[in-house]
Amino acid sequence: MRAFPLFMRLENRPVLVVGAGGMAMAKLRLLQASGALVSVVPADRFSPALVAGKALVIGASGDAVLDAAVSRAAREAGVPVNVVDRPELSDFIMPAIVDRGEIVVAISTNGGSPVLAQRVRAAIEAALPHGIERLAQFARRFRGAVHARIADHDSRRHFWAGFFDGPIAKALLAGRERDAAREVIRTINGRHAPDRGGTVELLIDPDDVDGLTLGALRALQQADMVLFDAGIAAEIVDLARRDAVREIWRDQPIAAGRRIVRLKARAPKIPAANVRVMG
Repeated sequence: MRAFPLFMRLENRPVLVVGAGGMAMAKLRLLQASGALVSVVPADRFSPALVAGKALVIGASGDAVLDAAVSRAAREAGVPVNVVDRPELSDFIMPAIVDRGEIVVAISTNGGSPVLAQRVRAAIEAALPHGIERLAQFARRFRGAVHARIADHDSRRHFWAGFFDGPIAKALLAGRERDAAREVIRTINGRHAPDRGGTVELLIDPDDVDGLTLGALRALQQADMVLFDAGIAAEIVDLARRDAVREIWRDQPIAAGRRIVRLKARAPKIPAANVRVMG
């Protein structure tokens, strides 16, 4: 990971865009959607003094000399800067964005291939169910109640995993918000079976990240602990949620009450040309 991904709040904060062409107008629309207070300066009116006090600076003039000057002025003032199509002059990258209201997905190729980032965005757009933003809005509505009634972190996380994978989410996506609200209230009031954990064993090709099923990916995202054979690729283990415990399998005892994913390496297939029939 060459650039650290984050989301920055820009509502009512000043941002400078240098340029007046199509690139500048595209950045203007995006920044205005975030609530930023955007000043657009044509190329012939730029002065280094204009970057003072800004939250961000965008260079979008298309003029190599001016873009370099904009980058230099912003960096000297300690203001993060992005220059369109010039990653070497930029402190941050403008990603391709999937915007579903409360759900925002940013995709970056570290400035190497914006077209590829757009294609990934299209794939994500197609994969997200219609109305998914309602899940985030509904979760925000009940977040305080869940934290008040479910004390420990692991139990809350298991609650939210069930929320998004179970009947509550299905009811919301089907437009049955009243049914979803009743189920949430029933659940947080304790009238549900506690999560007692368990172990899921996954037999996988040890270096085939793309071969993982959706079920395997979901199990990794919900696991408290991932126990994996030594030959499993790090890229596969890293698909687990960030705070999951990761350990190489050594036939160790497994603590009760935790969600465990046991990754087993499938034995490689022997090519037919190397097989001899004996007898």
